[in-house]
Amino acid sequence: MTNHTPNLTDAEIATEVLPQDNRHALNQRLAASAGPHSSSVGWLKRWFSFPVFLGAILVAANYAIERGLRMDPDTWWHLKYGDTILQTGRWPTVDTWSFTVHGMPRVAYEWGGEILTALAYRLGGLRGMDVLLITLTSVIVLLTYYFAWLRSRNSYAAFFATFILLPVAVLCFTLRPQLLGYIFLLVTLISLERFRLGEQKQLWALPLIFLLWVNTHGSFTLGFMVLGLYWLSGLKDFSAGGLYAIRWQPQQRLHIELVGLLSVAVLPLTPYGTRLAAVPFDVATSLPLNLADINEWQPLNFGFWQAKLLLVVLFGFIVAQIAFRLRFRLEEFGLFAVVVYLTMVHGRFAILYAIVLAPLIASLFVRWAPVYNPKIDKHAINAALIVAALLAMIWLLPSQASLENNLSNDAPVEAVRYLRHHPVPGRMFNDYGYGGYLVWALAPQRTVFIDGRGDVYEWAGVFSDYADVVMLKPDALAVLRSYRIDSCLIRSNGPLATVLAGRSEWKVVYKDAVCAIFVRTAKELSSSPGVNVGVKSEGRRRAETGARWRHQAVLVGLDRCLEMTHQATPS
Repeated sequence: MTNHTPNLTDAEIATEVLPQDNRHALNQRLAASAGPHSSSVGWLKRWFSFPVFLGAILVAANYAIERGLRMDPDTWWHLKYGDTILQTGRWPTVDTWSFTVHGMPRVAYEWGGEILTALAYRLGGLRGMDVLLITLTSVIVLLTYYFAWLRSRNSYAAFFATFILLPVAVLCFTLRPQLLGYIFLLVTLISLERFRLGEQKQLWALPLIFLLWVNTHGSFTLGFMVLGLYWLSGLKDFSAGGLYAIRWQPQQRLHIELVGLLSVAVLPLTPYGTRLAAVPFDVATSLPLNLADINEWQPLNFGFWQAKLLLVVLFGFIVAQIAFRLRFRLEEFGLFAVVVYLTMVHGRFAILYAIVLAPLIASLFVRWAPVYNPKIDKHAINAALIVAALLAMIWLLPSQASLENNLSNDAPVEAVRYLRHHPVPGRMFNDYGYGGYLVWALAPQRTVFIDGRGDVYEWAGVFSDYADVVMLKPDALAVLRSYRIDSCLIRSNGPLATVLAGRSEWKVVYKDAVCAIFVRTAKELSSSPGVNVGVKSEGRRRAETGARWRHQAVLVGLDRCLEMTHQATPS
């Protein structure tokens, strides 16, 4: 990152509507201003410049938040999938970890990220997973910083925008394959932005990105949404109020269309064929209970201070738009509107808000931010501080024992240790949030009632039964009997624990601050009337049949689309 063009200010670069030819000339001048860095001294100065130092500050801030290994209950079954694939060399196709949906079709949709997580665990245990989390989230932060700089051409403005929005992004920074999806999304946005600025070769990487993406996380659909917005916004010149669009040159339009077709053409290149490409559509259309009941799919919780910050930033941005009459490209505004809606409706998309808003905020801050002058940069001081920060991060990385202690504050670690030495009889009902860890620690020797793979449990009707139990519906205890539950591993301070503790047929055999294990004392279960779990109820049969029809319809439609794409793609 270097100084800017002598004839255009940062504000003009960020806001002026430039014809395509002028943009190309601007790119050449920006490249010329950078100058060659053929010597080792020039290379070192580039890597230890002040803009790079600002990036190091962002990484250090992210490290301070993530160093304690922020986990999600789903992390553990992702880890189990990855470890299973590494052990067997085969990709799972059916469930083998539960007794409620045992044998039902269920594939490892996010196997790429799951293998990466398993490799990190094999190499370094919890510390290895912590390093992976810090690395992935730091890459996201740096790419967001670079994306903001690309829009504003001012490293100070890009830094301030990214730093302000970092707490919002951190809401989604837990170790799951979706982190890789956010990285791929940022690479896509940056490639399209550079292509818009005249760098024609940037887009050829996108088919490879989508190939990795579809094998890693279902958020690849966001990539196609972004690609479509950029393509659509360049179909004709447009200017109205604060919005404008620049028509693609014919060769540019052909280029982006060809790259889009190639990106679609790689979607079947997975261990499961086209099934992974259908997953996002299946989730969006056939999981109403998951979308309604799982926290991350619910509307943004404004009880968190980060969510309040999100609102403050949004309000400030709207006020700035009114005061300064900012101008934005049509695709920028369209993407902004989409992510604001998604974030308000589903809290898990808060990170998209940070990614998309950072360059827009940077284009506002550029009016007051100083201009970076490489002639007065103190490269030696920057280098010393960057190296010192890196050494400090290595030194302060939590120990394995410390991470295990932190884990036991949320996961049923001690309860699992108890179960290994004191096996409880029969089938065990478990809390949804504990299912992932139980899968990792005990499956398949001991199967679970439910875990974070909510799709397969909802399709089988198990998710609704689970909800009846934990919400203490009138049939809650009858549901436990119908599944022939002999024990329960649940939250020690939850309402279900209170109910079971007051009933004579249940007794507590283990309890700590996190969870409790209840065991049925009466031995009438095997002879009492109840649903034979081996024979599905009518509701479960309807749910399962509907799921199969939905899968089949989506896959057939997708196969036809992909067949047409292959025919349209030049060989």
